[in-house]
Amino acid sequence: MLTIHRARTALRQFVFGPPIPQFCTVGLKYPQSEVRVWLRGLGAPLDVTDSNVIVAARPFTVGLGLEQVPAGATIERIPLFLGFSDCSGDNRLLGEIQLSYAETIRIGDRVLCLFRASRSTNRCLPRSVVWRRYLDFARQQRRVAKGPKPPETQMIIRELFALSTFYICPRPVVLVSVVDGNAGNIFPMDLIGPVGGQHFTLALHSTSTAIPLMERSRRVALSGVPVEQISIAYALGQNHKKTDFHWNQLSFDLTTSPAFGLPIPEFALSVKEMEIEEVHAMGSHKLFICRTGANHVLSPGLQLSFVQGFYHARRQQTQPLVLATRIA
Repeated sequence: MLTIHRARTALRQFVFGPPIPQFCTVGLKYPQSEVRVWLRGLGAPLDVTDSNVIVAARPFTVGLGLEQVPAGATIERIPLFLGFSDCSGDNRLLGEIQLSYAETIRIGDRVLCLFRASRSTNRCLPRSVVWRRYLDFARQQRRVAKGPKPPETQMIIRELFALSTFYICPRPVVLVSVVDGNAGNIFPMDLIGPVGGQHFTLALHSTSTAIPLMERSRRVALSGVPVEQISIAYALGQNHKKTDFHWNQLSFDLTTSPAFGLPIPEFALSVKEMEIEEVHAMGSHKLFICRTGANHVLSPGLQLSFVQGFYHARRQQTQPLVLATRIA
């Protein structure tokens, strides 16, 4: 039996490549400084490392915080690309997503330009490895979609690969605290990020029970999660569906955020306190546009972050990482 198992494993790797997961977790200093993100196609490449976010998974939509929309509606006519380059030395292009302009949301004196993702390329590993792993990811997605618990958001394959490429740039994980009267919740998120100035966005799946709380309270606190608390972050994922959450159910100690007095974990590396200014329905997700009121660093440490598996495999050759496969 052992020989048969080994033969099957060898055959699977021959067809689908090495067992590299689509997403991994890593511990990184925040903000990350390994990957730069560039908008290409509007003259000189524009650095948007600190202002690129996911707005929705279906249709897969990204948002870029810009000072202004290019004159003459150029952005609607020419092909644009979101590129991810390595900062470790040679600035090698690790991946690219082709974008098509969708709409613009004005945020104060800046704009949040939204783009649909079309095709993408991932150059973190040899093309033969990438496409064999893509074949396996597509096979797994079809199997899960036909299973007893299909995912809430059925992404098309092209968008799934673009989403994967987007995570070449590590994305930090936070715990979001919200309170409205006697009701409250705390849950993990990684579809977050700054979009310029004091503004920050959160994209929350439209089925999350936390959405009504956030829409009513208009205040949230985002706590940076130490990589050592990965099990807690995963466990709190169930709170996206809970309607009967109580703070005394938690297995860790709480303190309060400095400005709003919201409950936050004592282990938090940092806390951002934000006021929600706008809420937009964006397909599979709701987009919360927030203004940061206070930002406090509480303790040193490496923050839990999600990263694309191919980039992790490339990076792992030279740098030690904390690794766990991501649950989709």
